[in-house]
Amino acid sequence: MSRLNISGGIVAASLMLFGLPISAYALVDNPAGAVSQTPPSVIVFNQKPKGEEITVTYAFMPSAGNLVIYGSNHSGKHDAKTIGSVKLEAGDHHNIGVKLDKDVPAGTSLWASLTNSNQKSFWKASLPSANEFLIE
Repeated sequence: MSRLNISGGIVAASLMLFGLPISAYALVDNPAGAVSQTPPSVIVFNQKPKGEEITVTYAFMPSAGNLVIYGSNHSGKHDAKTIGSVKLEAGDHHNIGVKLDKDVPAGTSLWASLTNSNQKSFWKASLPSANEFLIE
């Protein structure tokens, strides 16, 4: 019987020893200003604007910044001209309405981008092609 008590004590002590750091970690908030390790992402589908507004289905912001909509040039590639934007906090965002600064005719390609609070894109190179969507 004493052998059973010793084994139970070892199990209990092991759980306390290894469980304490895990439960303590769960109680700690992200420090203020911490940047997420999750990459930025945007999901936007082809759509008809609702008045002057388009809807971005999903965006993940690693830190606070802006969801920016760019127009396209004559060859259908994004250009540097911003035609709409909205400020977003860090984290997940769903069904984000973005008011466009001008009318966009059907068949026009637009591009969604995420920028940090200094207006610099989270993507180091060109915008991913998945960020393109068509106005129907």
